[in-house]
Amino acid sequence: MNRYLVFDTETGGLDPQTHSLLTLGFVACEGSNVLETLEVKVRHEPYVVSAGGLKVNRINLVTHHESALEHKAVIESVLLFCERHFGSEPITLVGHNISFDFEFMKRFLALNGIDMESRFHHRTVDTHSIAKALREKRKLPQMRLSSDELFRHFAIHVAEDQRHTALGDALATHTLYLKLVELI
Repeated sequence: MNRYLVFDTETGGLDPQTHSLLTLGFVACEGSNVLETLEVKVRHEPYVVSAGGLKVNRINLVTHHESALEHKAVIESVLLFCERHFGSEPITLVGHNISFDFEFMKRFLALNGIDMESRFHHRTVDTHSIAKALREKRKLPQMRLSSDELFRHFAIHVAEDQRHTALGDALATHTLYLKLVELI
């Protein structure tokens, strides 16, 4: 079974030890097929955010809070989603600059008494690292390897209202992953 989970977050800033995890986006995949998606908003009391973080992801905390779930409900939703598609196996996460998202989720789970590695494999697949290796082998041009630049290079369209949302970026990263694998 070639299943993997593409993952992205939106956060209140850049520091996982300080800033709030605001949104989680998951795309359960088997090969090139999307099995199911999940996006959950996380409620905090209080939110710890930076102005820059909120500007990038365009999150309005008032409307976010209205539809966000308490921590326990977020965890239940994510674990049920994972169990449905991966059983009890450790899950390999795929993402762009995955360590950023991984650290935010790891801290969120730890604050709620859950060890990240009890559910998610410590090994991850990073599309940035794949792109860097392909650039070194001259299978990609000399370019910045940001998600914006890679999406543009591979003509991966993300609707404006979905860009810098956890689910919108996770779906686009899934397409990016497939394009990079084709180049390998």
